[in-house]
Amino acid sequence: MKRFLIIALAASLIFSAPSLAQSSNKVEKAKYFLTAEQMPEVTKFLPDPPAFGDGKFIPDSLVYEEGKALRDTERGRIAVEDAKTSIRYILKRFSPAMERELNPEAYPALADFVYRTYTTARLSITYAKDYYHRQRPYQHFEEHTPVPEKEDMNDFTSYPSGHTIRFWTAALTLAALDPAHQDEILKTGYEMGQSRTIVGFHYQSDVDAARLAASAAYARLSADPAWRKAFKKAARELNKKR
Repeated sequence: MKRFLIIALAASLIFSAPSLAQSSNKVEKAKYFLTAEQMPEVTKFLPDPPAFGDGKFIPDSLVYEEGKALRDTERGRIAVEDAKTSIRYILKRFSPAMERELNPEAYPALADFVYRTYTTARLSITYAKDYYHRQRPYQHFEEHTPVPEKEDMNDFTSYPSGHTIRFWTAALTLAALDPAHQDEILKTGYEMGQSRTIVGFHYQSDVDAARLAASAAYARLSADPAWRKAFKKAARELNKKR
C-alpha cells in the first residue's frame, strides 16, 4: 500500500509539472493572432540590404562605428539590456514612458495582448531572414560584441532585425492604447531598436527595415477581429487602473 502511494504521488508530480509551468508562464506561451502565411510578405516591398563594398553600405558601417564608441557608456549598458525580448522586460522598459509600473501580474490582459501582437508581427520576417541571408556586423568585421553569449558565427540573419520588429510593434501598440504618452512611448521604442546597432548585432538598414516591416504587420493585425477584441480588453484594463 505504501509503495502504491509513493508511485501515485510521483506520477501526480510528473503529470502536474507541465501544467504548473504553463500557468506560471501563461503570457509567454500565448498563441499567435495570425499565421505567417496571413502576414505581409516583406520581401515583396522591402529594399535589398546594402551590399558590402557598395556605397550604400557606408552609412551602415559609420553607424556601427558610432555604436562601438557608446559601448562603455550608460547608453551602452542599456543597449546590452535591450538584448532581452521577454514581455516582462519590454513592459518594464516602457513603464517610465507610460508613467506606471507595467508587469504581467498587474496587467495580464495588456501583457498577453502586447506579447501576442509583437510575436505575430515577428512571423512576417521569418522567411525574409533566410531569404536575404545577411551577415551580422560582428561577423563581417570579425569583432566581439558586449553580448558574447548571443554570438553565432553561422547565424546569417541580420536583415531585418527581429528584436526591432518586436520593439517597434510593441511601441505602436502601446502608443495606440495610451495616446497621452505616445511621444514618449515611440521614443523608447525607437531607442530600443537603435540598441541593436550599438551592440553590433544589426546594421542601421536592418533596424530601419524592421520598423517598416513592423508597421506593415501592425496594419494587418489591426484588420483582424480577434486582435481588435483583444485591443479593447487591454484598453479597458489599462484605463481601469489609470
